[in-house]
Amino acid sequence: MATLKKCVISRYDKSIKKPPYKTIPIDKVNVYEPDNDDGGVEFAMRLRNCCREKGYYFKFYTTSSDENFDYELVVE
Repeated sequence: MATLKKCVISRYDKSIKKPPYKTIPIDKVNVYEPDNDDGGVEFAMRLRNCCREKGYYFKFYTTSSDENFDYELVVE
């Protein structure tokens, strides 16, 4: 079984040159997170593939600070 996770796709605001860096939301996607995933590899591959299908280059993901989303996917 898998759990549906809401994800926001974002990229870094290039106008900010010093920390703290901020991201700009650009898209969103829903992805199923497997219940049994050895080290999160399968889930990361699913996230990468979803980004690739939308034309983005996946860099990493983290928990979202927005309560409407489970994860934030940072892309280039």
